[in-house]
Amino acid sequence: MKELPFEQLGKEILSTARNELYLAMRFLDVALSGLSFAMNPAISSTATDGDTLYFQPRNLLSAYEENPVLVNRSFLHNLLHCIFSHLYLPPMENDALWNLCCDICVESIMDSLPISCVQKLPSPFREKTYQYLDGSCSLYTPGRLYRILEGSIFYHQNMPLLEREFCIDSHDLWPREKKNPDGDSPDEDTRRREEKWREIGEKTRTAMETFERQAGTEAGTLLQVLKLSRERSPGYGAFLRRFASWHESIRLNDEEFDAAFYTLGMDLYGNIPLIEPLEYKEEKKIRELVIAIDTSGSVQGAPVRRFLSETYDVLRESGHFFRHMEIRLLQFDTVIQEELRITSMEQLQSLSESVTVRGFGGTDYRCVFRYINERKSRGQLGRLQGLMILTDGYGVYPDRPAGYPTAFLLADFLRSDGYRAGEPAWERVPPWAIKIRLTENEWRIEHEPL
Repeated sequence: MKELPFEQLGKEILSTARNELYLAMRFLDVALSGLSFAMNPAISSTATDGDTLYFQPRNLLSAYEENPVLVNRSFLHNLLHCIFSHLYLPPMENDALWNLCCDICVESIMDSLPISCVQKLPSPFREKTYQYLDGSCSLYTPGRLYRILEGSIFYHQNMPLLEREFCIDSHDLWPREKKNPDGDSPDEDTRRREEKWREIGEKTRTAMETFERQAGTEAGTLLQVLKLSRERSPGYGAFLRRFASWHESIRLNDEEFDAAFYTLGMDLYGNIPLIEPLEYKEEKKIRELVIAIDTSGSVQGAPVRRFLSETYDVLRESGHFFRHMEIRLLQFDTVIQEELRITSMEQLQSLSESVTVRGFGGTDYRCVFRYINERKSRGQLGRLQGLMILTDGYGVYPDRPAGYPTAFLLADFLRSDGYRAGEPAWERVPPWAIKIRLTENEWRIEHEPL
């Protein structure tokens, strides 16, 4: 069928936008080829279903005439929705707010990119919105933004302005809205698209990490959000790796050793290799960590010992600790009840078998943060890589974010009164902290909605 002039021109404009985005961001090459183009006069601007980027011809031509950057941003806006799998996340109760949060997430990423083909001077209201959100959240995801804005005066007073500022595309074609006629599960076509973008997201993440190493540059918040969106239900070991950082270990680095040159030298000169393996290697390990255990009135001793035993097993098998390590193990309720310094894996193993739970008062998480601040002021914990708090989620939280990674591990098996960690406890955790729910049977991690 012969294309209409408007359709042909629209596809040429989007092809030009794709080329500009590719030249500016080579790591998006696979993702940029994941969408075909088609005209759809029924939509207001642009929209995607995961396979096709649809455009409204007059809207597209008008935007291109005003400023080609607007077309580039619209293309990338839809593409980021696909890369982050926003199309396949289950919507929240307030669908309009959920759509807005998805849009704010991708728009904020584009505003953070130092790339001329998508740069646009943010409006005063957009800057005001980011300033408001930054007070509660350092890295935007739709789930985090939804919890910040839901019920907030800022959202209800500025809802029309927010939608006009950030809602660039239409979400009417998102397959997350569609169910098959016989049940609630997605149809086969939706599952195919979701799997396609999962694979594209993994390839894009790998390409971006390679780009960072080769170019020595930061890819902005795009890579951070992409890493977060790809991490679904990891094991406990994968979670502990979050607290590791790069350090040099004294050990042979076989990865950077070329055996061919070594053998050639030995053959030519007898006992003089042309190259020897490096005697150090950069490894991602943990040097200092604080683990705080909530020992308020309903906590049992057996789950605490199990938690320490699981932690020991993960660290022992993965080798995530340096030889000179230090774990500060705290038991607390409203105050620090016990402090133990662990400097070897043997100590951790022994403790996991014989720890005695102390406390049984209320729960005030602020005492843990005060403890760390006091130790830092004394010159201790200078290499602290993170704080893990095992808790049921109910207690008094600090008002301000900590200056180090903090994770609240909500364990529904921690208590002796039959309690199960539910949404009230989940919602109490501050948005600046890592929120993890540990399940009893498999010790898998259930992430917050992204």
